[in-house]
This record gives sequence, structure tokens and C-alpha cells, in this order.
Amino acid sequence: MHIHFKIRTTSGGQTRDFTSQLFFADALNAEVFAQQPYSQKTGAWLRNSADGIYTGGGDKLLLSPTKGESGYNATFDIGIA
Repeated sequence: MHIHFKIRTTSGGQTRDFTSQLFFADALNAEVFAQQPYSQKTGAWLRNSADGIYTGGGDKLLLSPTKGESGYNATFDIGIA
């Protein structure tokens, strides 16, 4: 499982976009998919080892969330030149 994100910057009248995705460990994905409402879905979910973006370097975009009172929390620092 992964989430997409986009960063848009504007400088000197020029707009630039950076789009990527962040991944979660398969063990966390299995835990989430075992809960409602995801557990009602049929079919298999895509494991990281079968995701072409992940296997092409996406392991560097792996989040390590911690479980909080109302869900999971994670941070990921991104630098843009």
C-alpha cells in the first residue's frame, strides 16, 4: 500500500511539480487490511515486492508510522532544490 503526494512550487512566475509516493511495510498493510472497512474487500492487495515503483528504489520512501490514539502517525523529510 502506498500514498501519492505532490509538491508544487512557484518562483518567478514558473510553477514546478514534484509527484511521488510513500510506502508502508507489508506487515502494517496486513494489519490495516484486516480491519474494517478494508476487511470486507475481496481480492489480494499488492505487496511491496510486486510493486514496480517500490522495487525500483521505493524502499527509500518507506514510512515507519507509530500507532496513536486515533490512527497512525509518520513523518518523512523531503528536500527540494
